[in-house]
Amino acid sequence: MRTTVRTTGWILLAALLLLLTAEILRVYWILPFPGSQRGQTLPLAFALHRAIWGIRIAAGAVALWAATRILARGGRGARIATLLGLAGLGAATYQVNGPMSADVMFRQPSELTFVSARELREAGSQVLPPSALVVGIELVASDGARRSRAYPIRYIGYHHQVRDVVAGQPVMVTYCTVCRTGRVFRPVVDGKVESFRLVGMDHFNALFEDATTGSWWRQATGEAVIGSSEGKRLEEIPSRQMTWAAWAALHPETDVMDPDPAFADRYARMAGFDDGTNESALTGRDRESWREKSWVVGVIAGAVARAFDWNELVRERVIQDRIGDLPVVLLLGADGASFFVFDARSGAVPVDLEPTADPSRFRDRSTGTSWSETGVALDGPGAGTALTPLPGYQEFWHSWQTFHPETTARRN
Repeated sequence: MRTTVRTTGWILLAALLLLLTAEILRVYWILPFPGSQRGQTLPLAFALHRAIWGIRIAAGAVALWAATRILARGGRGARIATLLGLAGLGAATYQVNGPMSADVMFRQPSELTFVSARELREAGSQVLPPSALVVGIELVASDGARRSRAYPIRYIGYHHQVRDVVAGQPVMVTYCTVCRTGRVFRPVVDGKVESFRLVGMDHFNALFEDATTGSWWRQATGEAVIGSSEGKRLEEIPSRQMTWAAWAALHPETDVMDPDPAFADRYARMAGFDDGTNESALTGRDRESWREKSWVVGVIAGAVARAFDWNELVRERVIQDRIGDLPVVLLLGADGASFFVFDARSGAVPVDLEPTADPSRFRDRSTGTSWSETGVALDGPGAGTALTPLPGYQEFWHSWQTFHPETTARRN
């Protein structure tokens, strides 16, 4: 009888270890644990994610059979060890599927509300400081009216995504603080408005799982990277990152996302993220150039990507360059935090801008024309003409080069 109970104990131990290992690896591979984000483990993580219920049922049935047998026939020590093993497995399973689940750690707002820029001005800057960074979008409604809305990074950085409807159009506003990537997408897949949940991360970038196919989508690119939807991309909605004051000046009728009081403590943990003064190993900034956590401005021109050093932009206030055959210009806003990226052609001739004593204005060396930081000619024969904006993103260098592996980098 002892041999039978002892053998059953080994069977129970194997089943419990299998269950525990599967639960831990399922979380380890998709959360930022030491070493978990450096390898090519996404296929393993996804396969385990899909197989987890099969493992739970099969190994759980074996564990239940073995535990029942030991509790009925084993000695006092064997029964205690069995109960402790089951309790330990239960506690670990609860942790990895509850408090350690990405969509539990980073929950969605219970109610998404907005306040107008006018109301916010009347409330005072203590509600949302003028220097707070926002991700702003402007869309055109069916009646031709323009609707603009801003989402403070200090809020969406915690939530990782918020779902909204702007100008009658569904939008998915996303932000990954570990990559410093803000992206806005149309959450439409194969003509159907899709639901997504935060499932974890890969190479430090947030992964979203769609409700229809269970495929995983990368936040930095909007691409489904594994699952039956692999290769599909969400349509990106043009957005701008700038200070709340700069966005509200450009869009005086804008609305801005209100904080959800239920997450006040979570928002407070975002203190220092906007200006890079937080000291987190995951979200903190390296102030030297071209380090993993250095800030860059990533620019996409057609199919070509290039990275520019944020420190150089702050120092020079204007960067002129070419991406392929396209002349581009990067301008730093007068607030030192907002930035603008443009096709540098004004007509057939590229502008050649230099800073002026007024931090909100730039001068064309060729014509003497003054240009605003928002790319509008302020005087001269072309007064009122505007440069064409290009997609530009402030993010960590490690993120930009990981998800744009063919990128070049302007290094001075």
